[in-house]
Amino acid sequence: MVPLIIILAVLAFILLLLFIPISVHIKYDGDFFVKLKVVGIKAYEVEPKEDIKEPKPDTESDKKAKKQTEKAFDKLKKKHGFSGAVKEIFTLIKSVLYRLKGSFKHIAIRRLCLDIKVASGDAATAAIEYGAVCAAVYPVLTLIDGIANVKMKSINVSSDFNSVDSYFGFSVVVRVRIIYLIVMAFGVFSEYNKFKTRNEL
Repeated sequence: MVPLIIILAVLAFILLLLFIPISVHIKYDGDFFVKLKVVGIKAYEVEPKEDIKEPKPDTESDKKAKKQTEKAFDKLKKKHGFSGAVKEIFTLIKSVLYRLKGSFKHIAIRRLCLDIKVASGDAATAAIEYGAVCAAVYPVLTLIDGIANVKMKSINVSSDFNSVDSYFGFSVVVRVRIIYLIVMAFGVFSEYNKFKTRNEL
């Protein structure tokens, strides 16, 4: 009888853990920052590593190693250009949203911030790039508004004709129960793998 009570107690504890709400903080500002909080206590954190100056690659193997460690968004920019890279990112987000559409009733988006600056030395090019970015971004934001509960939102998509450096960054804070996070993770990873294969990352 005692072993049965212990087993039931362990199962009850595991079930309790699965239904505990957690906060997921994700930020991209050139590097990814991820933090998980369980009942307000930090449980896991990934911070961007400091850039370390390395010698210029000389051999073919050195160049290949550097290419493998290159940041994903930079790879996308080299392959598709800035607006194309943004389009690929938001195509991935749209795919995830459609796949997990029914699960968003279990999610509360506490904060969503998006900051995109489209810049080019040529005004005509900047205008075309800006239009392409808006066409990729705003339909996805409309979709998010339609299926998710967003408490606070800050969206800034702008063009800068006086600069040549474009910028892409975002942050999101999501509150979800662990069990739903685990279930949704499979869908997210599936779409992300398709995204990686499509873009050869």
